[in-house]
Amino acid sequence: MKHLRKTLLAVVLLVVALLATLPVLADDIPLTILHTNDVHSRIMPFDSKAYGPETGGLARRAELVRRIKTEAPHALTLDAGDIFQGTPFYIVFKGEACHRLAVAAGCEATTIGNHELDNGLENLKKQIATSGIRMLCCNVFYRDSNRLVFPAYHVFVRNGLKIAVIGSIGNEAWLDADRKNCEPMLHTDQVTTVRQVARRLRRYVDLVVVLSHAGIEFDEQMAAQIAEVDVIIGGHTHEEVFEPRLIANNPGIGICNNGLDGTIVVQAGEHGTFLGRLDLLVNEQGQIASYSGRLEKITAEYEPKPDDKVQKMVNNYNSRLETMMSRVAGYTERELGLPKEKKKTHTLPMGTFTALSMLEAGKSDICLVNSGAIRAPINVGEITVSEIFEALPYDNTVVTFTMRGDAVQAMLDHICTNFGDPDGYQYAGLDADFDLTAGCARNVIIRSKPLDKKGKYRVSTSSFIANGNLAGDKLFARVEGTEDSGILMRDAALAYLEKQKNVPDLSQSQIKVLGLETFKVKEQPGYH
Repeated sequence: MKHLRKTLLAVVLLVVALLATLPVLADDIPLTILHTNDVHSRIMPFDSKAYGPETGGLARRAELVRRIKTEAPHALTLDAGDIFQGTPFYIVFKGEACHRLAVAAGCEATTIGNHELDNGLENLKKQIATSGIRMLCCNVFYRDSNRLVFPAYHVFVRNGLKIAVIGSIGNEAWLDADRKNCEPMLHTDQVTTVRQVARRLRRYVDLVVVLSHAGIEFDEQMAAQIAEVDVIIGGHTHEEVFEPRLIANNPGIGICNNGLDGTIVVQAGEHGTFLGRLDLLVNEQGQIASYSGRLEKITAEYEPKPDDKVQKMVNNYNSRLETMMSRVAGYTERELGLPKEKKKTHTLPMGTFTALSMLEAGKSDICLVNSGAIRAPINVGEITVSEIFEALPYDNTVVTFTMRGDAVQAMLDHICTNFGDPDGYQYAGLDADFDLTAGCARNVIIRSKPLDKKGKYRVSTSSFIANGNLAGDKLFARVEGTEDSGILMRDAALAYLEKQKNVPDLSQSQIKVLGLETFKVKEQPGYH
């Protein structure tokens, strides 16, 4: 009996000794961060070329968030901007549906993307007030007072951890917003401002997370330059980062407290196709003991019950749209294609269709519009109002300039000299040879006649370009008159279809690009 007691005592002492060697593991604190970006008002499941039919859906995402929170009740749900714009849910409700449903799906904080400003600051502030969404941004100020437009950060407490979440918009992304809508505000350098805020907060919190609407390349650069940031949740370039990237901090740029000597960067694609998940273990020294992450695809597996609260909200907004959007506006026997990889370098059927409709609306001689203003192709068959709204989602109007022929020639030469930078263009009413080697347009024909350099021409474009964005200030530097029709681009397209009924064959481009085979287009990280 005495021998047995000694044996038991020895076992107990051994177990105690073993446990004593594992104090950090025993005290590790788990934290789950769920994240989205660039949802672009995709509320309903949609057909994806990459991922098949019935992809995504906000009610399904809300259901997945709920399921994750049953195992990780302290999960933090964040978004990196561009909740707005892209479908009739935004166009009709101006962001009300997007924000209210984002909050219902669990979003606890977001930052400003360039598309949050598509209908101006006052509309954004109205939708924030209506929905109660938490909008954070540390580097956008009122121009007249230098006061922050939105709170720079918010500190969340989860599982005993203090997490500072800082919002920010990148330098390039800010330039993608309509400059007219940005006039009341001042934007400061993202890295400089985020660094200042992160260093100020670092000593008071356990983790610093940045919501960054800047693009994956810029997020990685920022990660290397700011040691005080633990995690960057990114957006703007719609990147699918299936595994978290650890970016080493540059030597001498600050003190990294997380034990990784670097910053974790994540991004979750686009349109709510995925829900990003990042799992951290934080030890008692406040360091990240381990991390892992993945993108959870939103599928029918997460279909909620019909009486689900979020599903009911979605159904309510959707039913208000259906009657209007299902109307057939016209017909096309050929696909109006818009391949993404050709938008900067080619005249495309969907682009020509859009420019033709704007030419009609502006009663103009020629029309040019940036390719980025057109967001989707149209398939063969009946064309519904919904398809036009999805393809032309922006509230840009048709603006027409009066220009001399020599100013038109200078405009086309500028496009040839800067081909594909900052965007490609789509045309109507114009035949020409774009000589990229010489940097000029040759054999310019307008309305079946050679360009008369002393003649007067009506040239239509979008209000976005007319406001000076995307080199509009250079293209239209020499104009003799301006006329804003007040007609939205999508309304011009619908009016064109009402008149034409059937779309003509637009498969043959009227612009011949010479030297394209050896020309390299400058890649732009952003999306308009």
